[in-house]
Amino acid sequence: MADKPFKYISGKVLYCHDVRGEVGRENFTISKDNHGFRTLRARCEIDEDQLLRDVIYTVDKNWLPIDAFVRLSVGGSFQGTAWYNFSDQLVECEAITKDAGRFSQQQRVDSWPMAFGAHPVANDAWGCAVFDMNNKEKRQHFKNCVTTSKTPHGSTGPNITMTEKFLSFHGNEELSVPAGTFKTNYFQLSWDSDVVGYNWPPIHIWTYSDDFIIVKIRWDHLKSDYLLDSLEIT
Repeated sequence: MADKPFKYISGKVLYCHDVRGEVGRENFTISKDNHGFRTLRARCEIDEDQLLRDVIYTVDKNWLPIDAFVRLSVGGSFQGTAWYNFSDQLVECEAITKDAGRFSQQQRVDSWPMAFGAHPVANDAWGCAVFDMNNKEKRQHFKNCVTTSKTPHGSTGPNITMTEKFLSFHGNEELSVPAGTFKTNYFQLSWDSDVVGYNWPPIHIWTYSDDFIIVKIRWDHLKSDYLLDSLEIT
């Protein structure tokens, strides 16, 4: 039998507040082809904001963004929808939002964007894949990063918003979550407040396998844990 053209990963993440308990959830599927291209499909729900986000996001074998689609509803009604395309010279966005109507954006860049943040937490785990494990002791800086929104829940836009980030590696940990026990890599994501304009605490991210599957995320800013509840790999 010929090799299967795609590998599939699917799972569910629970959004758990320290006091209020479960406040949202995320269902995701990842497909990986024989050339190393991966596509994330995620549905994110945040109860308190009546937020629903649908994301389709593709990266190449080096985890660099290729294209994406984001549709966002907030307060139970349409907020915006956008398509993105990435290259070594240009980030493009075609969007319609409640606030701005129909618009096109183009952002010139001097190198291929290192990451795209569409706000699924599975996407946050993918963002650690660009870390150079040959320099584990170094806090690494990544410029030319793109996000749909700089709000904590990604509740504005979507549009092109440029940002930068730092990643640091904090070793291997065996971690138990509702989906099971996993051998993880532990990263921290942080920002330079002078550059990005906010002074948030770091995001703690634990990932599993070379596919950078989310196992757990902790962000003190939102007083929340994001925990892998189920996982299936086929």
